[in-house]
Amino acid sequence: MNFRTVLQASDIKAIAHILNSTGFFYDHEVEVAVSLAEENLEQGDDLSGYLFIMAEENEQVIGYSCFGKTPSTEASYDLYWLGVNEENKGKGIGKILLSMTEKTIAELGGKNIWIETAGRPLYEPTRMFYLKTGCELVAELPEFYGKGDDKVIFLKKV
Repeated sequence: MNFRTVLQASDIKAIAHILNSTGFFYDHEVEVAVSLAEENLEQGDDLSGYLFIMAEENEQVIGYSCFGKTPSTEASYDLYWLGVNEENKGKGIGKILLSMTEKTIAELGGKNIWIETAGRPLYEPTRMFYLKTGCELVAELPEFYGKGDDKVIFLKKV
């Protein structure tokens, strides 16, 4: 497996494929994820504020993380996206991507990683993943995304 931190134009399709393969995300959410990658490709890491780590196997992108410094904070970062295509789940790729994201954030002087996810039952494995990887559940905002869909917020200290 190979990891890289520089986006390529072909990653746009790969990101959409990864997120669509999970069955978790609405079309408008996938559009947001793609737009962050497009902004990074157009403006670069510094101007866009979005950093990426891409996981590849056999020259195919199979997972990625997208994160960035939280504006107006001293040392907080947001993990915007962490995804692994459905065919490669359960192989530890998500854990590796999260660990690499933590390391990068620490190298940049970050101390806190804020992670938001959904409260729908479909997202139970996602919430368990964050708990198992040392993230602390710090808040739940009822009905945030819609009826029966809370926002669940985790904190990972680095």
